[in-house]
Amino acid sequence: MKRALAALLVFGACVTGTTSAQTNLGDLRDAPSAKFQPADFDMLWATIDEVSRGKVGDARTWENAATGNGGTIKLLKVFKSTDGRDCRRLRMDNHANSLKGSTKQTVCATPEGKWMLDADARPPPVH
Repeated sequence: MKRALAALLVFGACVTGTTSAQTNLGDLRDAPSAKFQPADFDMLWATIDEVSRGKVGDARTWENAATGNGGTIKLLKVFKSTDGRDCRRLRMDNHANSLKGSTKQTVCATPEGKWMLDADARPPPVH
């Protein structure tokens, strides 16, 4: 459930058609992920895992026939964070009912091999 809440807060952060005045947390109810069910988050994370193990440019679509919710995850970048973790930059386009949203997020591997959101992860500087 903690992972689903984090996904809701992050994946819902960018909704198409919003203005800069509408980007506060009160507008998350209008994000696609606000309508996701636990099974949707399970499918979303399974897709993130699959895409994160691929090559830059790979994309996968997920769709929950039971809810009609779904999306596409695309791998944009593979990098080691400044503290040495294996990280990925992803583009996530999600939909729920008539709501559509798009965001870019970073996930990094935990020691157990699970991908977790990490907005602070950065690649080392290029010299």
